[in-house]
Amino acid sequence: MLWFRLRPTFEIPLPLDRGEVIERFRRAEQQVAKPELFRMFGEYGELHLPRPEHRLWSPHLSFYVSEPGPGVGAGHCSIHGRFAPRVDVWTVVWIAYLALLFTSFFGAALGVSQWQLGDSMWGLWVAAGALVLLGTLYLVAHLGQQWSSDQMHQLRAHLEEIMRGAGVQSREL
Repeated sequence: MLWFRLRPTFEIPLPLDRGEVIERFRRAEQQVAKPELFRMFGEYGELHLPRPEHRLWSPHLSFYVSEPGPGVGAGHCSIHGRFAPRVDVWTVVWIAYLALLFTSFFGAALGVSQWQLGDSMWGLWVAAGALVLLGTLYLVAHLGQQWSSDQMHQLRAHLEEIMRGAGVQSREL
């Protein structure tokens, strides 16, 4: 299994003006008429999976329409997309990361203090256990990303379908 087979971020260059692309996405949002699946907030948009298809590691796709970079002619823009876990899952994972880092740091500090006092250094065992759990969480997160790769492809295909329907074509599509 390749760890980084899927790229969580991507860019789609467009031969259209940024304002025109945003307006076309706005019209596409009204045509889709499913705010729980596709929403536009100015230059920023999100694509979500239907609730019945949600798994623990199901992603969502956020994107924004950016200005052209230096050296790119007028009338061009890009779509910058990013796959990320759902906010509720992401929040729990980060709270767990922070709690385990906190536990490992203070466990190590306690262990060093115990060592200096000549006591039993059980604080180092707490720190080591927290680091093992941290590594396990990291591994599970990467496996979860791979388990949801089909949903990442599904979201990307949905974005491309919306782009075709809105008349926003890239040379890549």
